[in-house]
Amino acid sequence: MNLFSFFSGAATSGDTELPELFPLAIRAEAFTGGDIFTTYLKILTDTMERTHGLPKELEPLLWDNCVQSEAGEGLVTMLARAMSEMSDLFVVYLPSVQVLRHATRDEEAKIRADYKESGESSTGVWISFKGYRRTEMLRVYSALEYCVLSSLNKSMNLAKSVQVKIHGLRTDVALSDVTIAAAQGKAVAGALSRGRDVMLDSQDDVVVPTVDMSPTEKAMAFLDAKKSFILSLPMSWIAGEQTAGIGSTGEADMRAVERGLKQYWVSIVRPALQKVFGAETKFKSQDTRQIASALEALKTFDLVSDDILPREMKIQIVARMFDVDPQELAAMREAQAKLAPPAAPPDPGQRLIEGLLHQVRG
Repeated sequence: MNLFSFFSGAATSGDTELPELFPLAIRAEAFTGGDIFTTYLKILTDTMERTHGLPKELEPLLWDNCVQSEAGEGLVTMLARAMSEMSDLFVVYLPSVQVLRHATRDEEAKIRADYKESGESSTGVWISFKGYRRTEMLRVYSALEYCVLSSLNKSMNLAKSVQVKIHGLRTDVALSDVTIAAAQGKAVAGALSRGRDVMLDSQDDVVVPTVDMSPTEKAMAFLDAKKSFILSLPMSWIAGEQTAGIGSTGEADMRAVERGLKQYWVSIVRPALQKVFGAETKFKSQDTRQIASALEALKTFDLVSDDILPREMKIQIVARMFDVDPQELAAMREAQAKLAPPAAPPDPGQRLIEGLLHQVRG
């Protein structure tokens, strides 16, 4: 309802509610679901990059494939979708043809029955996220983020308009002169749209709305902080911005990311890979500072006598700093010692020469 329809009496007593201005192009449910699914997908992808031990031939089964002759969804997408929907996931892996897919209805019923009977099934694997409360909390803050973006969308669209404020328009313009005022208003608007000069009263005003981003930025910072707490990941990972501060190199955030992602590896990635593929994997840190510290420790231990710190203890300490199992390292050293060629017996002629030289020197 515009101003001139109000003057002409077109407005009725029931026509007081304005329609929604510039609604967001996506529904709240679709936004919330997509936001949570994308977040989990990114977390699992980053976790998989730090997961080692999976055979090369199984790696393509982790990721989506756009080729229609192949399975469209990989294991990472399946897990992320089940996490975001808090649902059960039934997957079937066929090693003979290297295919990973969702279970059919009959296979799902068979897997359910097998799990209730023995806790496992030869048909497939049952993964459940029905009690994953982290998703419920993310839905709350994702819905609030939708409200913030809806408000910002309205403000940005309104900022495209030009407001022509005519002093005393309602009080000075008679009902019979409404058409004249409307024509003048259109003429002023048309001239402004072409960048032409206009003639206005001294108390009239032409205003271009401005968007105040401060409330939006504060709201988004608050929501990012809460998501950081829920996901156990630093703000820099959530917002994509490095933590500000004097002397900040990002190492603290990197270590926080490592700690956060390891939780998902322990509770989701490792058991899923073990049950689906039967693969034993390890979580490898990408913190290069740990390697530098381990190298410095090697230099220090080389100067410390074995009488003060036994050699085997040094090896165990360094192995832990390099994130290597000390027992595996000891087994590798024993295997290398067995493979080493035996030392050749001393040559009698060489021993005689060394003895004569010793006598001459003496």
